[in-house]
Parts: sequence; structure tokens; C-alpha cells
Amino acid sequence: MADRNSNLAYDLSRYENYEERASKRSRENIRSRAAAKPKPLITAPMLILLIVMAGAMVSLCITSKANIAEVHNAIVIEEANVRVLEQENVSMLTRIEQKSSQKVVEDYAENVLGMQKLDNAQVEYISLESGNKVEIPEQNENVLKKIKNAFDSFVEYLRG
Repeated sequence: MADRNSNLAYDLSRYENYEERASKRSRENIRSRAAAKPKPLITAPMLILLIVMAGAMVSLCITSKANIAEVHNAIVIEEANVRVLEQENVSMLTRIEQKSSQKVVEDYAENVLGMQKLDNAQVEYISLESGNKVEIPEQNENVLKKIKNAFDSFVEYLRG
């Protein structure tokens, strides 16, 4: 091969025996490929590790499904308990309404307690002569209560 910076116009040696060189290269490539053993993609330890990992994942999936089934069964049982308790609540509310109806209360008051209905003759009216006002007498405060009230009013003044 000639140097690229040479003054030769063409380097014809590059094109001589092209077919021979190409066939020689291909034979060398075939020999090198045949001589070199291909490396297996998965070795025995890697295969064992993959099998163990797959088994672990399958067992995790199975246990998670079992846990989900247990939780679902617990939810179904509790929902059944809630329905039973709601039915009991409705029946108890009905009994309470029956026992506290106005007719039952009136019967109990008349028969058991001996009470009677109010007549117009029994109504008494009260009239106030001084108007609608209430007077609260002053309370005697001891010294400690006066000090506490003074302190409270001072704190209230500081807070604004």
C-alpha cells in the first residue's frame, strides 16, 4: 500500500487480487468463529437462581391470594353481622316507639299513676305587678375573690 501523501495518481495494488483477499478473509473469519466456542446465555448457576426466584414469586402470589381470600371472608362475615345488628336496631326502635307513643303514656299516667287530664278550672294565671324584670341580690365577696376579679379584668384589659 502506498502512502496517502504520495505522488502516485493511483495505487493499483489496492485492487489487485481483491477476490483472493476477500475469500482469504472470509475463510479466516469462518475459522475464528468455529474455533471460538459460543458462550451460553444462561449458565447452570444462573438457571438455578432463576428457578428459585420464579418459585419464590409464585409462592408469594399464592400467599397473597390466600390472604386476600381470608380478608374477603372476614369482610363477608362482618357485613352479615352488620345486617343482623341493623335488623335488631330497627326492631328495638319500633319497640321504643310503641312504648313511648302518646296513647301508651296517657294510659300509664291515668291507670298506674292515677293522674287526670287538666281542666280549665284548674289553670291559674300569674301576673307580675312590677313588670318583666328580675332582681339579683348582691353577693358578698371575700378578699380573694375580689383580687381574682381585679386580676381577671386587668388581663382582659391587656388582651384588648
